[in-house]
Amino acid sequence: MQSFYTSNTDMSHAPAAMDELIRKYSSASAPAAFRAQRSFYPFKRFFDRVRLEYYRYEVTFGLYVMTPSEKLVANTFVVVVLSLLLWALLLYFPSLLYHKLGRLVWLLTGHSSQEVGTALGILENNGNAISPASMAEHAVPS
Repeated sequence: MQSFYTSNTDMSHAPAAMDELIRKYSSASAPAAFRAQRSFYPFKRFFDRVRLEYYRYEVTFGLYVMTPSEKLVANTFVVVVLSLLLWALLLYFPSLLYHKLGRLVWLLTGHSSQEVGTALGILENNGNAISPASMAEHAVPS
């Protein structure tokens, strides 16, 4: 008995339909076909990619078996949670990043970031160091 993976020269060639299916769906020939299709329609590619990702999302989390109203509720929940996470990231991340960079400066130099900034001339304004308190004092009322 011959293995499926070994070639046999005695066997007749596969039908043309089978060759076409192998050429069309084989991973070896897919990149060339994908490149040929890819270069022409960038907007179509983008929307096809979005539809593919939404399909993967539906299949992964089981939304494809839900009714349209159930999908609406589930997608609304996901959008609300993701928007709250994005809002929290934009609201709290800059101050957290500033605080952690200040701690890094302190760990590396042994001085606070205000002292290092003043020593390097980064935070100077006419010889006076700029601090958040002094910025509030010098703010021009509108």
